[in-house]
Amino acid sequence: MTDRDRLSHLLDANSAVLDLSLSAAQREGVLAYLALAESMHRGLLAVPLEPADESAVVFVPQVSP
Repeated sequence: MTDRDRLSHLLDANSAVLDLSLSAAQREGVLAYLALAESMHRGLLAVPLEPADESAVVFVPQVSP
């Protein structure tokens, strides 16, 4: 199974769960985005993390008085 096949199956499964219909053009765009997201994911997995590494700063909205 190719990467495109795996992403296509992922898209089909998520579309079914969300009851989302996509045109052919939309489907191609979503598949392109999924391929990009997967490549970024693989790059991040290659970065070694140590126990002392901290997570990113968390946004906390300010409550107006």
